[in-house]
Amino acid sequence: MKSAALALVVSLFLALPAQAYDPARHPAPDAQGGAYDQGRLRLQSGEWERAAAFFRQAVRENQADHRAWTLLGYSLRHLGRLRESLAAYDEALRLNPSYAEALEYRGIAHAALGNLGLARRDLERLARLGSPLAEDLAKAIEASARKN
Repeated sequence: MKSAALALVVSLFLALPAQAYDPARHPAPDAQGGAYDQGRLRLQSGEWERAAAFFRQAVRENQADHRAWTLLGYSLRHLGRLRESLAAYDEALRLNPSYAEALEYRGIAHAALGNLGLARRDLERLARLGSPLAEDLAKAIEASARKN
């Protein structure tokens, strides 16, 4: 039963519109840089497991880095480890409650898990911030609602 439920969640997640990490929103990663930059390079090439490992190292080095927590969550979400990704997004938002990317990505993870009320709560927060990311999250919630 657990494997069937997990398969359903993963299939719903994979069916959502692609909200990809957008390198244009950030300065280019330094190829010779530390764990955070190395993780970003792995994101750009879709190496989710390696990216997650680098972001885990980055948050060990600086537990107050909300961006590293966010991208750890992003990597984990792409690995289908949605509950772990939520924990990382929650930490990012504890550190920076108005970080739009973490709100968007957490909302997408909630939608993938069928937690549409929680996803809509993140959407409302994004809208209050005036973030253009609210549109992407709204599309993900709509797609998830159609699946359920």
